[in-house]
Amino acid sequence: MKPVRILALCAVVASSLGAAPAEPDADRCAARTRLLEKRLEALRTRVQHLEHELASRPKPPPREPWRDPAAWQELRTGMSQADVLRILGAPGRVTTYTGFQRWEYPDALGARVNFDDAGRLLTWGALAR
Repeated sequence: MKPVRILALCAVVASSLGAAPAEPDADRCAARTRLLEKRLEALRTRVQHLEHELASRPKPPPREPWRDPAAWQELRTGMSQADVLRILGAPGRVTTYTGFQRWEYPDALGARVNFDDAGRLLTWGALAR
């Protein structure tokens, strides 16, 4: 309910009880209401500025770069192991087979990259869970 309606309702109740409306109290209440409304508006403006500032800050890199889908999109066939390490970070498990090496993120149940015997990236992807 709006402050003006509350004051009007109080005046009606007071007059029905035979009491005269207290004008000085009503004036103080109205002044207090205006002051609180100004403070509320100032706080709303401040929150908007803080939200904007927070949204414009650069996002910190993920602790485990391999968890970021954008990192996987940077991979290209033929990259060196050093390039993949820089993009995805250290694998959780490394397995060497005849003719290729597999890095698994974070382990055998996660995503993987495969390198040829020269250490160049062949394939990569996530396993279906």
